[in-house]
Amino acid sequence: MKVLKGKTTVDFFDFDKITEGYNSIIVDIGTGNGRFVYKNAKKNPDIFYVGIDPVSENMAEYASKSIKKPSKGGISNALYVVAAAEEMPRELYNKADKIYVNLPWGSLLEGVVKGNPVILNNIVNISKPSKAHLEIWFTYNDLHEAGEISRRNLPSLSVEYIEKTLFPIYQSCGIDIFQIDIVDNEDLKEFDTQWSKRLGFGRARDVFRIKAVIKK
Repeated sequence: MKVLKGKTTVDFFDFDKITEGYNSIIVDIGTGNGRFVYKNAKKNPDIFYVGIDPVSENMAEYASKSIKKPSKGGISNALYVVAAAEEMPRELYNKADKIYVNLPWGSLLEGVVKGNPVILNNIVNISKPSKAHLEIWFTYNDLHEAGEISRRNLPSLSVEYIEKTLFPIYQSCGIDIFQIDIVDNEDLKEFDTQWSKRLGFGRARDVFRIKAVIKK
């Protein structure tokens, strides 16, 4: 498994050892700059957080902060993994109590809104038996993201689309959606990340939130 230590990517094999003794493990797939992981790890020292992103440079700032001395903002309950959702490291299999996919973009966005079985099965693979929780936030519309919608042939978002199209696809992979919400820009600000702030302080838009249980 490739992880980011500061700005250096290294091989890492002791995941079970470093997570021993924590109350739970939370994984953020497509973590971007990793601020969500860092901020929440500082708030909740009894929980271990893992940020996953294929672009190591994105995570360098917060990966560097995390390895500093505690007096300078360092934390011991966070890890930044360099990986794509399509190729999840086996070291993470059966580990996550809760998984977030916060405001994904690119292939990850396409995967969750179309129900790509490779991505959904990898989410299930890293979830802890016999039950784990999943929360996904996503948003796009013709006014702001027409290019991405056209390029990836993204579907029009609605509660009806999620209920009729995504619900059965997710369920077939072992993911039971139990709540679908439309939230607004204000809710985005709670993530306190660069991307969420950009969206949250921009023009009003519908943001879809899925909550689900993974059973295996």
